[in-house]
Amino acid sequence: MNKSIKAVSRTAVVALVVVVIAVAAVAGIFLTGVFTPEQQKRQIIIGLSLPLTNPVGIHAKYAAEMAVEEINAAGGVVLNGTRYELVLVAEDTNEMDPLIPVDQGVTAFKRLVEVHGAHVIVGGVRTDIVVAQTQLLSQYKIVYLDIESNQRIVEDLVQNDYENYKYYFHFFAGGRNSSAGPYIAAIPSALRNAAQNNPNYPNVTRIALVAENALWTVGLAGRPAGNSTFFKRLQAQGFDLVFAELYPTTQSDFSSYLARIKEKCAGLIILLFSGPPGVAFTKQWAAYDWSPCKKPIIFGPGLLGGFSWFWTQTEGAAQGTIWWPATVKVPVTPKTIPFIEKFTGRFKETPNTAAFDTYDAIYVLKEALERANTWKADRLVAALEQTDYEGVIGRIQFNRKLHGLNLALPNLYWYFGQWQNGELVPVWSPDQPQTVRNLVLP
Repeated sequence: MNKSIKAVSRTAVVALVVVVIAVAAVAGIFLTGVFTPEQQKRQIIIGLSLPLTNPVGIHAKYAAEMAVEEINAAGGVVLNGTRYELVLVAEDTNEMDPLIPVDQGVTAFKRLVEVHGAHVIVGGVRTDIVVAQTQLLSQYKIVYLDIESNQRIVEDLVQNDYENYKYYFHFFAGGRNSSAGPYIAAIPSALRNAAQNNPNYPNVTRIALVAENALWTVGLAGRPAGNSTFFKRLQAQGFDLVFAELYPTTQSDFSSYLARIKEKCAGLIILLFSGPPGVAFTKQWAAYDWSPCKKPIIFGPGLLGGFSWFWTQTEGAAQGTIWWPATVKVPVTPKTIPFIEKFTGRFKETPNTAAFDTYDAIYVLKEALERANTWKADRLVAALEQTDYEGVIGRIQFNRKLHGLNLALPNLYWYFGQWQNGELVPVWSPDQPQTVRNLVLP
């Protein structure tokens, strides 16, 4: 009888221990968030490397959230018959602050991989930081979708050192097949043609260059300022560069610049900016007394100039300025205008180009993941190289030799927009390169 009781007791103790262990395990999951490998692999983690306190990074993050919500609501990503949820994690690079060193962007990239466990990186704005980050790609074997840097430096590295840089894909214009230089060079000619029929135009053949002193302006503005193929081409076409200056990225007072531009009676200002000084320059340009000359027209690549944030920040002083890239309501594809309207309705601002590119990048990634049936980098690279996707910015194609956009395809980056009473109106596109349409003088 005693042996029987002892056996039952031992069985009860074992059962109790098993129950306690099971309860502890379940409690541990809820308390720590640690899941089994089987549960973990049903999430694909996208790391966002962005300046999260700047409109560029804020809009990119908003667009990523929109795309991820839509994809997950539609069933997520299916790999080998198993549904995976997309999850976003983010690190603030603060890279739109020109005083922030490259190291901060590199640290953010490392944290996304080592701390957050990101399977893919989406982001990139400042060229020097992107170049530094991409040196880590072969070490981590991770794909990087660059949504905003505008130089071809890493695209060229893909060409010249494929094994180390094949993980990089460029979703913004400015690369090997997506330089906006020819478009920008066409605008002065189109304005000169318009001026021939309108005596109210300023003398647009006299050009002033005002450019941010940053890596991204080297190709277009030249070093020293004005010493570039772009300006040599304009001079060969009869334009006269009468003023050229690189301004510090912390500049706020442009009165001396404006005085010297007026002294030369320039009729066209090419303004290259990516930060708040562009707002200050535009407000001071609008308020300046240009007599006896006519008020010069401003145009140029201004990263923040082409969406509603700029109109608000300049308090309407942007009236008559012309920008590339610009959020113009043009049905480049059937997806373009609906995206602009959905984003604007939700966030109360028109999306900037970082938002367009990020939104498309997430959907391109989704399709590539499903082709590759994995997020493992080497197979995912091969799948991304098969991309032929109609997105909100236009048609996106990649191949083994070209990991950047091809602007020969219809694309939102074809268009320049002018601020007219709070709306960006398309005034130039390459289908009619010698003509400006719907233009108003500032």
